[in-house]
Amino acid sequence: MPFFNPNGHDWAMNYNLDGWGITQIAFAVLYTLFLLVCIWILWQWRTHPVIRMRKPALTISAVLVLHVYIVLALLVYAWNGHFPCTAEFWIMSIYLPIGIGLFQAQNQVLLLVSRGQHAMLTQDTYKPLPSGKNRRQYYESAFRIWCRTVKQQDIFEGFLAAGMVLQFVVSLFIFLISRRFNSYGFVSQPTTPGLCRRGWEWAPSIIWQAVWNYIAGPFLLYKIRMIHDIYNWRLQTTLAILASLPGTPLWLAAVYSDKLSAVNKYWIPALWLVVPGLISMQLVALMGPLDQIRKMRRSLRERARALRGFDKKTANGTAAPTGSVTTTTTTSTESRSSNCITFSMESLNDCIHNQTSDFEPFHRFCASICFCGENVAFLEKTVNFKREWDRVFSVPDQNVETARLAMYRVAVHIYLTLVHDNAARYNINVEGPIKVELDGLFRAVAERIAADRPTTSTTAKSAVTPWDEPVEDPLTGPGTDHPLRALTRQSVDKSSSTDLITEVNSTLDADDAFAEFAVPVAFSEFCFDRAMDSIKTMLFQQQWQRYMQAKHDSTPAA
Repeated sequence: MPFFNPNGHDWAMNYNLDGWGITQIAFAVLYTLFLLVCIWILWQWRTHPVIRMRKPALTISAVLVLHVYIVLALLVYAWNGHFPCTAEFWIMSIYLPIGIGLFQAQNQVLLLVSRGQHAMLTQDTYKPLPSGKNRRQYYESAFRIWCRTVKQQDIFEGFLAAGMVLQFVVSLFIFLISRRFNSYGFVSQPTTPGLCRRGWEWAPSIIWQAVWNYIAGPFLLYKIRMIHDIYNWRLQTTLAILASLPGTPLWLAAVYSDKLSAVNKYWIPALWLVVPGLISMQLVALMGPLDQIRKMRRSLRERARALRGFDKKTANGTAAPTGSVTTTTTTSTESRSSNCITFSMESLNDCIHNQTSDFEPFHRFCASICFCGENVAFLEKTVNFKREWDRVFSVPDQNVETARLAMYRVAVHIYLTLVHDNAARYNINVEGPIKVELDGLFRAVAERIAADRPTTSTTAKSAVTPWDEPVEDPLTGPGTDHPLRALTRQSVDKSSSTDLITEVNSTLDADDAFAEFAVPVAFSEFCFDRAMDSIKTMLFQQQWQRYMQAKHDSTPAA
């Protein structure tokens, strides 16, 4: 059997099971298996913060939708004339634009995460939660909340859905009136399977490909030009968008140019979209996060090896003492054996608890480059929470129950903005038992508060209901004199403790959301300690080492 059928792909009603056809089938099978393995690995790591922020479900959906088209394109040569023109029309007019649209939505995640992390530096808010006595009221509440809190991602997905509906209506109209696809149309004429792939009927598919590839893609490249991240995410997005550019012109040339008819016999026009475009887009989308998984595993092994070596030296009494950290310099413990510098946990503790000169740069570093600013924000708030607890209970003749309620309100606000799965805009990632413990303390009252959030933000200042305040800069906005808002600053006004208690006493009534909940017995100033230790360990192993290494490398030698 010859490797190439002399007639090639000629739309005859016979299968092309020559060497080239079998090669394409084998490649489709092997590439599918490879892709499934990559997807499985990515899905196993989907809860890791670095992977979770990439929206792995959206990435996998876009990859799988495009992969179905890739497999069909690889099988067309073997199918030959058994692949009908009507099926190709619907695939090119509806299915492929949906896949490319999902892929462009996935590409937008970088921009949205970057903007969201920057917003966390100045905003202290959470998302309202839907409520209702029955399912209808619940969904009505969810729809109202969506309308109030609609984001750029929601707008993009809304335009995508509206565009697909319009695309379907236009394609259905063209399908019904064209005699190329049916016998009851009244425009065009029936033609051969090859010529059926040409004509004005394919314009909607061409237009949508042009919109996604040559308008949405380059515009996104312009929007992310100033983003600098440590994950090569911008590079990945850039490569994916650039890979989508050459496919459409090559496909058009193969379909409408007779000069390429000899090539089309063995390399069908649809393959110009598949190679290099769609396959490159898939590989870039998956290899980016998989490379991060590889680096994270290697980094954790290196850090663990370095720390074990340091512990062994400490036990033998041969290690250099862990240096003290001032506000400007850090003496670090170094391990050269794994080609990395391990900076001490004491330096991170000093930065967080004493809020040294490294704190604000480190916070910006985590938010802008590592996209994990919520972890630093959580440590800042919980450290200030414990300081405020000491101030509140140091007031002479203090009513213990009133003081506990005041601090419980503060803790619920921290839980809502940085811990709750649905209310927090970016929630911290802690171990399951720690999360269960925090849920037990705060979840019930927090969800009641979030469900009762008003449709529009109030302008009244309220120290005990910061969730009703308009979004503003917590450092410069008019709400900075609120006792609860003071917890977001590095220094807390000494009078905030008594002001906090006064506000609790003056606003607690039957309609207050806290009135029906008792402060849990287990609630104390140590309620966040386990979560703090977990977040601090994660920051120490990853972001703190990166930040201090960058600072170390940028410091000129003496």
